[in-house]
Amino acid sequence: MRMSLILFALFALFTKVSADVPNSASAAEDAYSKGEYANALAIFDSLDRTYSSASLLFNIGNCHMKLGDIPHAVLYYERAIRIQPGADDIQSNLDYARSKVVDRVSELPALTLGSLWDRLRGGKDLDQWARRSLWACLFTFLMAAGFVIVRKHLLRRTLLVAAVIGFTTMVLSIGLAAYRLSEVTDRSQAIIMQPKVDVRGEPRDGSTTVFVLHEGTKVSVLQEQNGWFEVKLSSGSVGWAAPGSLEVI
Repeated sequence: MRMSLILFALFALFTKVSADVPNSASAAEDAYSKGEYANALAIFDSLDRTYSSASLLFNIGNCHMKLGDIPHAVLYYERAIRIQPGADDIQSNLDYARSKVVDRVSELPALTLGSLWDRLRGGKDLDQWARRSLWACLFTFLMAAGFVIVRKHLLRRTLLVAAVIGFTTMVLSIGLAAYRLSEVTDRSQAIIMQPKVDVRGEPRDGSTTVFVLHEGTKVSVLQEQNGWFEVKLSSGSVGWAAPGSLEVI
């Protein structure tokens, strides 16, 4: 009896949350269309605590952009493009936000095969490759089972070829799913959040300033020590940024 009540309560809570999300999103979009960007941002931020998606992060970035908060706009566009690589609207807004950044080292070099590869590896669904790997696994199992059961030589050969294709697809899908997971959970890049940051030679106040960065700049994070972050630029320059001066993507 108690378990039934618990399950019912969980189901009711899930149903309520599922119903509230589109209502809140609609209210945020309505506020945004009216130019009430601060109100829209507050609603989008509350949704971001419950679930996340490329479109939600994109909307949060748009609100920050309208409010003139360039570093947060860059941050959320970067987070959105990770979930949905190759999305033209996100990339366009990200490029525009980057154009407002003072430092011209914000875009770190990366090996890429273009938007086709971005869409192949990413797509609109973060879990698409994990789901495809499960379908490929099921297909492989069914073809292998058919190969064992069937006695006709030609049909057995066809089933064997299908099983090999299914297994290959499964392995590739698992690899891409793992790659996507590593992309989304990667914490090796960050955005400078303060108007001006003195990057120092050692992780302590008073040490020599080796270079200066400005808000919105994208950096690589090498390590963290006592709240200080060792950062690296695409030019190869390395130094330590003070606590609170950046936010990991």
